[in-house]
Amino acid sequence: MEKSTGSLFAALKEIGVEVDKTLSRFGDDSSEIYAKFLKRFPDEDRITPIKDAVSENDLEKLSQTAHKLKGVSANLGMTALSEAAHTLELKAKNGSAEGADEDIKRIEELNEEVCRIISENT
Repeated sequence: MEKSTGSLFAALKEIGVEVDKTLSRFGDDSSEIYAKFLKRFPDEDRITPIKDAVSENDLEKLSQTAHKLKGVSANLGMTALSEAAHTLELKAKNGSAEGADEDIKRIEELNEEVCRIISENT
């Protein structure tokens, strides 16, 4: 494992990203593949589409965009981010965006923390 990959994984573990569990799902000798996916994570803006859906009061779009974030973050071991996105997705599926601003704030904080760590360690 490269030093940068090791430091990236260590920093992510410190904030609760399930690195070891995710690596086991990726399979043997997968650390570089996992790191490659992690490095790409900050490249896509997943927050703006969620905010847009709320401002448009489009619950279907909100459900879809939150679902996408939930899936991507879950696949990368970002459990807290995935759970926050799942909460928002369920609200939208149940026909309400009540409390979405607080949910989005939490999602933004978690997303920013993960992206910062990835950027600082790659």
